[in-house]
Amino acid sequence: MLNIALFITMVTIFVGYVATIWALYGVLTSISESYYRLPKKWNPMFTLALWGFAFPAMIIGTPITGLMFFACAGIMFVGAAAQFHQKITKTVHLVGASLGMGLSQVAIATAFGMWPITAASVVIAGLIMLFRKQLNYNHVWWLEILCFTAIGLAYGLYIFG
Repeated sequence: MLNIALFITMVTIFVGYVATIWALYGVLTSISESYYRLPKKWNPMFTLALWGFAFPAMIIGTPITGLMFFACAGIMFVGAAAQFHQKITKTVHLVGASLGMGLSQVAIATAFGMWPITAASVVIAGLIMLFRKQLNYNHVWWLEILCFTAIGLAYGLYIFG
């Protein structure tokens, strides 16, 4: 029952945040770019959205594999180092994003045994990169959406499947 509540929380927060950003500003170069688009007083919403997704995901996934602990910690570091245009936080932001995206996909394929989700993500990511010019160079946004969707799908299948 706890995992269901955590799953609903993480998906609702992420979808709510991204839908709001999309409605207000359209598809940005990345989800992280939304930090700079929001009015200054609303900047903490970016951090809260990422933590609101990653912390419940960490609680659900860590007992299955420690990889999800580190993947979710990476996502939380992205939220903590939101100002990625600044040199001092850029490295933490980019390393956190890479760990979150990479380790989550490895965990989905191995520990969750849902390799078709990771395989599909890799193929779709390749297509996104291939057509990045046609996507107006918003490919990072779509890669991030893909990664969060893969995590949500894997967790949904694990909990309800």
